[in-house]
Amino acid sequence: MALRKMCVAAGCVDLAIEGLAHCEDHESERQAKTAARRDQAGKSLHALAHAALYRLKAWKVGRLAFLRRYPLCADCAELGAVVEAKEVDHITPHKGDKRLFLDRRNWQSLCKSCHSRKTAGEVFHGKGG
Repeated sequence: MALRKMCVAAGCVDLAIEGLAHCEDHESERQAKTAARRDQAGKSLHALAHAALYRLKAWKVGRLAFLRRYPLCADCAELGAVVEAKEVDHITPHKGDKRLFLDRRNWQSLCKSCHSRKTAGEVFHGKGG
């Protein structure tokens, strides 16, 4: 049986769910807050404008051609790993700039986990661009 830790919520004396940082009540609250933030973020004018760029035919056709030409994850390759890329990343965040969005010199092929990590750093931690 693994050791269980105390819930990290201020003043809570309950045990955390195994492998998590919160008790059942506080984990439910955390998940609800996260879902609400994601829902609001997806409805913003900023998010809707960006979504329109990803519907452009030039992007849809271009990204497939780019992945055919560069099929391996650029980040994994730097570590000596050979991993199939599934996503095309904008090296410098485009921030809605259509010219930068479609500039293939600003693209790199990444696997799902590398792209998610990079995007989370940009969106939630202000890293990059």
